[in-house]
Amino acid sequence: MGQLIDEEDCEVCVPFDQEWIFTYGDLVTLLLCFFILLFASCVYETRKFKAVAESFKPLPPGSPFMQEGRDSVVEQISKEVEQTELGDDTRVTVEEKGVVVSFAASATFEPGSAKLTPEATKEMARFSRLVFLLPNRLQVEGHTDNQPVQKWGSSWELSGARASRVARFFIDNGMDPKKLTVKGFGQTRPKFSNESPTQRRRNNRVEVIILPPVE
Repeated sequence: MGQLIDEEDCEVCVPFDQEWIFTYGDLVTLLLCFFILLFASCVYETRKFKAVAESFKPLPPGSPFMQEGRDSVVEQISKEVEQTELGDDTRVTVEEKGVVVSFAASATFEPGSAKLTPEATKEMARFSRLVFLLPNRLQVEGHTDNQPVQKWGSSWELSGARASRVARFFIDNGMDPKKLTVKGFGQTRPKFSNESPTQRRRNNRVEVIILPPVE
């Protein structure tokens, strides 16, 4: 049986002075955990997007998107919106309630009113031709920031009037009224805080939500 000897009497022992390797190992392990969590989050969001996107299929027979082999409707809406004059003031997101197309009120309506601007009228007509191909119901929501409104009794009335104006535009252009729901939320559901003009501008919006079909 071998005998234990003192380190000072060992002729082949080399002092270990690389303590940094332990810290390095801990760092690598933490980074590995971080990327695993990040990957898991990305996988969840991708599945969520696909699940919502799948709810918009199949398209009606004869749809040009099916005949031309083009992208999914969700992707097509995003591309169409980006190419419009309102592209910088419009956002397309996928949420649990459906595909949300958010139009900034500052670019869509005349200041302090529920009247569509000429540019918005043109682009809404283009947008309506795209969503009319879908069998899904639409929900139009009006939202404002927390600033006092003029010529209106409250932000509720302004937001409701704007949402109603967009819905009326869709109906006038041939959409079945039974497929539309209109809601006005005033300042009660902001996307951001109202601390800066930019944030207030993004809260002041009308959202067209393409709802998943009811099973």
